[in-house]
Amino acid sequence: MISEKQAPLVWSLPLGTPAAGIGLQRWLYDALRQAILSGRLPTGAMLPGTRALALQYGLARGTVQAAYDQLLSEGYLAARPGSGTRVSLALPETGMRNAAPAPRTGRRPAAAAAAPAGAWIERLAGSEPAFPLADRLAVPQPFMPHRCDVAGFPIDVWRRLHVRHLRPSRLVALEGTAAGGLPALRQAIANHLAIARGVAVAPAQIVLVGSVQQALDLCLRLLLSPGDTVWMEDPGYMGARQLMQAGGARVVDVPVDANGLRVADGLRLAPSARLAYVTPSRQAPLGMALSPERRLALLQWAVRQGAYIFEDDYDSDYRFVARPIPALKSLAGGDTQVILAGTFSKLLFPDLRLAYVALPPQLVEPFTRAASLTSRHPNGLAQAVLADFMAEGHFDRHVRRMRKIYAGRAQAFEQAARTHWRGLIEVPAIQAGLDIVGRLNGMDEATATRRLAAAGITAFALGRYRGSQWISPGLVMGFAPFDEAQIDASAAIMAKALGRREP
Repeated sequence: MISEKQAPLVWSLPLGTPAAGIGLQRWLYDALRQAILSGRLPTGAMLPGTRALALQYGLARGTVQAAYDQLLSEGYLAARPGSGTRVSLALPETGMRNAAPAPRTGRRPAAAAAAPAGAWIERLAGSEPAFPLADRLAVPQPFMPHRCDVAGFPIDVWRRLHVRHLRPSRLVALEGTAAGGLPALRQAIANHLAIARGVAVAPAQIVLVGSVQQALDLCLRLLLSPGDTVWMEDPGYMGARQLMQAGGARVVDVPVDANGLRVADGLRLAPSARLAYVTPSRQAPLGMALSPERRLALLQWAVRQGAYIFEDDYDSDYRFVARPIPALKSLAGGDTQVILAGTFSKLLFPDLRLAYVALPPQLVEPFTRAASLTSRHPNGLAQAVLADFMAEGHFDRHVRRMRKIYAGRAQAFEQAARTHWRGLIEVPAIQAGLDIVGRLNGMDEATATRRLAAAGITAFALGRYRGSQWISPGLVMGFAPFDEAQIDASAAIMAKALGRREP
């Protein structure tokens, strides 16, 4: 949305020629309304005064005023004393704000006709994007999931470390770094994994990437041929599923229950799979941990079959009950068969765009070559700053502090659910992470998400994460970026939107 400061002041407004048989007031109203809906007049734009527009088109000033008044009454325009008449920031039509007008031709648009017919284009066509394709909200709406609280990040410390690496004596950081990543950062990550995740891995086995998504993409390209079979948790992380499908893999949906991935079902459905994608420390999106027995069974299958396990360790550092669960890679067989991927985007801030993989020794060289070929390496300056941030203890202090804050917000979310959503949404105890799944009672996901969006609440339908397995309707909701007062107030709004009157 364009702010008033950014929006243009409209001096000349081409509206075409009045059509025969249509009154001038009606013509002017229709032309202005269409200019607003097509995006020619962006939200916030200041329109010419009635006298100026009347002179442009040889109209009576009263005709222009009447057209403006109708648009004001319908919500297309807004007027404030001293600010003139502007296009409303919130238009009455949904889905048409600043939309470019569609081509009015009788044939298929040229851009669509010329679209490449590659396999990725065909396989992704019609699928719901895993990530926003439009500009995201600067501030997440309650209860937008999968977001950390960037306001809690120690930006002053980060700025100081950043400035340190921009001194003339340190400008070597701007020359680029090794394809695998900055050695100091790889060492810091190895130290962190040994302490926090129980994984003994050499720094040389760690490769820096821009995201876990990129790491999975490279692994799929390196390890699979089109048609090879992959186990996918169901429900599970939609971004992983779409990458597998786009790469031509045969995706086998393996159901999950209270103990995580049902390994026995995977063995029954596809014993010869080449790869298994799992979130064993906190299943995405349902939140349970993979049981010890199933961890052992999964690793035994991978060793026996010569298959690999891609362990997405996306937010396990934020565990509120007991100690963090050791990574799957820390167990026997994990060093040779498990690819452990982690990200700093949820621990620090999303646009850091730094993640890592701890690889089996035999994959280090091919993965590093592939990463260098496709993306060279992540930003070297950011790597240098992060290496200092970790080595000087700022990272551990930040994670410990945010874990306490998020634990308090998780408790507030549970309390708000008990207070406002009884009979509407069932929320389990929150033991870890940044979000939680609430089960809907007596309402479908489409109706719930539509009503919540109208009330300024963002929650994801659980069905977005589903493959072929049926699952009861639910909402994936985040609590981490919102303080206790925001959580309670938003929960009350949510209850009203879903049909409950607050006492």
